[in-house]
Amino acid sequence: MTPLRQVRKRDGRLVPFDRGKIAEAIFRAAQSVGGEDRFLAEELAGVVVARLHGLLADRAAGEVPTIEDVQDLVERVLIDAGHARTAKAYILYRERRAEARAARADAGEDAALESRPPLVGGDTVLDAQGRAQADIRRFSKADVAERLVRREGLERVEAEAIARAVEDRVLRAHAPRLSAELLDTLVHAELFERGWTVRATRARRGGLHGSDVQAALEHGLGDRRALDPSALVEGLGESLVAQHVLDHQLPPPVAEAHRTGDLHVYDLGAPLRLSSIALSAPEVAPGRMHGERFSREGGVQRAFAVLEELLLSYAPHAARVLAVEDVNVWLAPFVAHLDEDALAEAVRQFLLSPVLGAVHRRGGLLRLELGLGAEIPPRLAFLDTPEPAPPGRRFGDYGETALHVTRAFLHEAAELRRVGHWVDCALTLCLPRGGARDASRRALVRQALAAAGEGGEPVILFDDAAAPTRGSRWFRLRESEAPDPLRFDRGDVSAAGAVAVNLVAAALRTRRAGLEDFIREVDRLVRLALDAAVSQRSLLDGLGENPGGALYALRRGTHPLVDLEAAFHLVEVVGADQAVALLLPGSESVERLGMRGRVLKHVHGRVREEALARRLQAAVCECLAPEAATRFARCDAERYPRAADWWPVGDVPTYAQLPAEGTGLSREPLHPDRLKGGPSLLRVRHRVGGDRHPPMEDLLRAMEAAERDTAVLEYAVDPWPRRVIHEEPDSR
Repeated sequence: MTPLRQVRKRDGRLVPFDRGKIAEAIFRAAQSVGGEDRFLAEELAGVVVARLHGLLADRAAGEVPTIEDVQDLVERVLIDAGHARTAKAYILYRERRAEARAARADAGEDAALESRPPLVGGDTVLDAQGRAQADIRRFSKADVAERLVRREGLERVEAEAIARAVEDRVLRAHAPRLSAELLDTLVHAELFERGWTVRATRARRGGLHGSDVQAALEHGLGDRRALDPSALVEGLGESLVAQHVLDHQLPPPVAEAHRTGDLHVYDLGAPLRLSSIALSAPEVAPGRMHGERFSREGGVQRAFAVLEELLLSYAPHAARVLAVEDVNVWLAPFVAHLDEDALAEAVRQFLLSPVLGAVHRRGGLLRLELGLGAEIPPRLAFLDTPEPAPPGRRFGDYGETALHVTRAFLHEAAELRRVGHWVDCALTLCLPRGGARDASRRALVRQALAAAGEGGEPVILFDDAAAPTRGSRWFRLRESEAPDPLRFDRGDVSAAGAVAVNLVAAALRTRRAGLEDFIREVDRLVRLALDAAVSQRSLLDGLGENPGGALYALRRGTHPLVDLEAAFHLVEVVGADQAVALLLPGSESVERLGMRGRVLKHVHGRVREEALARRLQAAVCECLAPEAATRFARCDAERYPRAADWWPVGDVPTYAQLPAEGTGLSREPLHPDRLKGGPSLLRVRHRVGGDRHPPMEDLLRAMEAAERDTAVLEYAVDPWPRRVIHEEPDSR
């Protein structure tokens, strides 16, 4: 991005561009209405500069911005950011300056101005008396022609002819004001007169430009994989919806914070989907089990078909993760009569089912997780098996069979990956922490570690008997944290949405002022993040109440998924380590670690207070996805000169925790304790490398050490390279 070096004055002179003058003008306007936040003025000046770069990107190469360009953007940024009083003071200041210039012109320059036509192309439009109006839109014939070529697909000659005709209309009208809407109307009228009726009647506000759509059709989507034509169309539709949500659904300060890179609202293009959904199969599947024999082949097929129905039913309502828990517990009663080979074949056919691939929509953003257990959870042990089961039977009666099902899933998934098949699901193995390890459970652990050492799956989850958890890798919940214990046992665990907060940007703006100003800036971003959550809840609530809404049938069903009172809103903190390093330059690692803990504890407290005031359930998380961390780093590199030097030329800026080189253990934070604001729960990632399978004893020692640490929730093996061997499976 080429830095701005010059700006064109109203008299045509080129002068050096000075960002400080923009900040000073904003600060003076804020002072006139009682504002005193100099750092906010600097931040808004950075937004103006960023938007000015975007404005110039649509113009001819080498074109210099004008003073009116800069002042128009200042007004727009102030209004979009919610500073209406400051914007009004700035507009009044511009009007006073315009009146002063007009008075000077009346004193000695009237004759010259009357003989001079209005200026177009690079300057402001003048009214009939030659005075520059403060709120007149700058007309540029070249800009109109360029837009017609890029967005409407017209030939250059035809576009320039239309631009000349519009220019003639402007010159003949001597209109005192020329708004953006009026300019669009003039262009549409000229298109209509020339026979371009479709283009003339097309809606112009929001949406995607024709050139953007064409580029996506030719090259695909930049932020996701277009797996098939329908996925590409779906991605284009999400881009359209995302623009609408930014422009009309989110509060203006939230939308501006997202655009500038202070916040990242996940899945703007999917506002009706929940970020993550976790369902317990034994709780939701029995209602779909009808008319099949319980312990015959038809019953086995129907039990697996019910799982497929669940995936197809709930996948359209999930944006990031759909997790089906306790899969082995649900299947155990139906497969108890099968021998080992028959069970393996049934599981294999399920893993190869096209349904598993069909739920992976949104260009690979949606992940399917299947939860498997080493034992039957107490909350399910006394749950009756569904009809037409033999009377008096419960899921707890099938503990050994459930263990066999878990082993069958681990074995078949590993075999399919080994011969080159792509298994469209992630596996999570839930182990009771500190539980007794008999021979069968020790064999299960070894089998899981062997599979993870080759392909990275399954991830092992440690569950405490006194504080069991439910959910997905995206968001897990303890029973004590659930707003309703019945919801925890019998319902789903949902995260309605997620908003990331850029702590690095807050530190960059306030590092010279001290910790107090940094905390105030963080508090502001937290408030905006929860304002975004309120906006999403209002949208979901309205569609859930409207009989014609997309969520009405689901919310009014026997098992309502969209329970807005129980669904959590996630606030992801990004860049905590980098922010602390900026606040405490040259300090020791122990001091930085302590500061990091205090900052996260403060964020947790603020989220809890703000969520309570808005009647929301909220949770603080880290390391949700690399998406926000990468976007924040890119935005900061563009806004702040200091941040631009943090990454070597050619590297992609990111605040995400990069995998350590070589082999070894790393600890990743998941989220602070949501009730006490205590230390973060951790994921231990064991990176192994080399051409050979990692020694089983090394994996066992690392896993057992992670299990003994009560702060560790997950243990994941990350083999590099992933060993997928293309060979025929054993014939046995």
